[in-house]
Amino acid sequence: MSVFKSYLRRLLQDLKDLKEALESKDYEKAEKLVNQLIGDTQSGIEDN
Repeated sequence: MSVFKSYLRRLLQDLKDLKEALESKDYEKAEKLVNQLIGDTQSGIEDN
């Protein structure tokens, strides 16, 4: 359970960073963050 909570904390921070990038219209940073989230999620799925 603690691994899942750790994942959720990291996800929450990533989503806050993404929101901030979108609010400041830094679309390049937002795209990078989305790609990172996709890559992390895909890696997590493939590990299981």
